[in-house]
Amino acid sequence: MRNKYLYITLLSVLALHAEAQGQKGTRQVPRLVMNITIDQLRSDYLEFFAPTFSSDGFLRLMTEGILFEQASYPFKDVDRASAISSVVSGTTPFYHTITGEQWIDRSTLRPVTPTPADLAVSTIGDELKIATGGRGKVIAIAPTQSIAELAGGHAPNSVIWNSHSRKKWAPADITTQALQSIAQEALGQDSIPDLLLLNYEAGTQDQQTYQQLDQEIARLVTQTETQVGKGNTLYVITSTGYCEEKSINYDTYHIPTGTFYINRTANLLNMYFGGLWGNGKYVDTYFNNQLYLNTQLLESKRIKISEATQIAKEFLLQSAGVKEVDVHLFESHRGDLTIHLAPGWQLSDENTHQTEKAKTQLAYFPLIVFGSGVKSARVQTPVTIDRIAPSIAKAIRIRAPNASKAIPLF
Repeated sequence: MRNKYLYITLLSVLALHAEAQGQKGTRQVPRLVMNITIDQLRSDYLEFFAPTFSSDGFLRLMTEGILFEQASYPFKDVDRASAISSVVSGTTPFYHTITGEQWIDRSTLRPVTPTPADLAVSTIGDELKIATGGRGKVIAIAPTQSIAELAGGHAPNSVIWNSHSRKKWAPADITTQALQSIAQEALGQDSIPDLLLLNYEAGTQDQQTYQQLDQEIARLVTQTETQVGKGNTLYVITSTGYCEEKSINYDTYHIPTGTFYINRTANLLNMYFGGLWGNGKYVDTYFNNQLYLNTQLLESKRIKISEATQIAKEFLLQSAGVKEVDVHLFESHRGDLTIHLAPGWQLSDENTHQTEKAKTQLAYFPLIVFGSGVKSARVQTPVTIDRIAPSIAKAIRIRAPNASKAIPLF
């Protein structure tokens, strides 16, 4: 009697499993995934200019798709390169190693620009290639070569960027290139998913820019539906998560402000170390808000790098305008010490006569998922963008990028 009960229970479990598999099999798999990242897109501007939008652009996506109202990046010092790399890899710069649009090559002490070879992990495009034996197409389009290449991953079919450095690409150039690629490469025309990665710009932060973006999103979606078929494309749209602040004269309004001179700080730290351990160039160089220590000199003097960075951190925190100092040991694409200034302060280098344009990490920005059977929803629970890549992977039934640990959004 007990064996009969176990047998019936087993049959029930198998039946439920078969039903679940059948339901899973009927879920729509998009023929084309369009991963769109808009540089410096802001929620407040999107909401403010919404009354001027058409019914086929942002408004359609936000009302018919899933709108995650509070998205963010789970790391500091976000810029376009680190943001794009995090979106496509589903992880942070600690793992994918793209820490910025440039960093210092420790062997030459000169700035370098990242390439796909610097991406230390797989991307969603790479995983699509692996899963489909190379048959799934991956195309990336961006205003600059570096961003297009990072978005495309290690094995894209093609990357397209603006080769005319003096002529800035408007949103309409990006859209035109995307639609041409869909037609020329026959994207979304069979059961094997394809991936198109686009990068627009919203950096000027004015009404005209947002209206242009809205028009281009509408044109992109409408014409893609014509070419690929309605409901066959999954769109994932988000921001790079920062904005470049316009110059503000805080003194006029008696708001605390100041200038932090990175060159002076490097010299002072070098003198401080010299007083402790004898003369020597202990600070190899600096770049933006990062300091690079001379590890060979420290080793020759039998000084632990961990000891030197801890002493440097305590020294730097006493400087006016410094609110936080992060230590990054043995990270090849980042300085040993990263300095974070107080709000309202700016960083300057007297040797190059350059003042770093302040970047503010957005508290939150929108993340929109639209198309391919996605049901309308508005989500106020905070989410992070490292969940985008595993979400796309789940939608097209492939493995998530190899460093991704985040839970899919849907």
